[in-house]
Amino acid sequence: MKKLLLGIVLLVLIGIAGGVWWVYRSLDSQVASAIRTYGPEIAGVPVSLSSVKIVLADGSVTLRGLVVGNPKDFKTERALSLDTISITLDIHSLTKDVILIKEISIVKPDATYEYASDGSNLDVIQRNIEHYVAKHLGSTSESKSTEPGKKFIIEHIDITNGTANASAAILNGKTITVSLPDLHLKDIGKQSHGATAGEAAQQIMNEITHSVTNAVIPLHLGDVADSIKKGAETAVDAVKGLFK
Repeated sequence: MKKLLLGIVLLVLIGIAGGVWWVYRSLDSQVASAIRTYGPEIAGVPVSLSSVKIVLADGSVTLRGLVVGNPKDFKTERALSLDTISITLDIHSLTKDVILIKEISIVKPDATYEYASDGSNLDVIQRNIEHYVAKHLGSTSESKSTEPGKKFIIEHIDITNGTANASAAILNGKTITVSLPDLHLKDIGKQSHGATAGEAAQQIMNEITHSVTNAVIPLHLGDVADSIKKGAETAVDAVKGLFK
């Protein structure tokens, strides 16, 4: 799964950066509010979150019900759904310029890859993120000032038991489900002595997008769509074959 961890890491990091100063009161609600506020701006799609639970004593953060919606004109319900995300922080780093995240664990993420001739839903979201990062990490002082000042090093990210739901416009919102290989990333931002939330998310999204794309390529959704557009006699059989 490579593309969708945008929502995950980028939104989570923005939330932590935005809420870290409220250490003694309302931290849970502050981080949740930051994710709900910055999420749609960064990803360019609706973002919802059920709850955030932070236990500073052991540096744990648990997010539940994170859903990243789809860009306009795509027919599937959403791009990414995450039931639970568990994060372990080095609490001593929270007041420093670089926050150390020891581990992010994401179990059973559910991603949707909807094919389109000019790019999938995940491609559109990734472009939105890249545009955000470029805009807020540009060469002018004005653009830099809008990026939260905190940076991050992420030691380990584990994504396990994931599934991808593949679709195309010709399927009218119906999907074919395939399993995703487990993904392990490490030392995000370490070489540069810290990455901004946007930079970290961009690296992770590239990995997730690559994984999801590789998982759905064997389904040949693009070939089926082209066959239907050309009126091929086998097009109907090809569509039926996807669901066998």
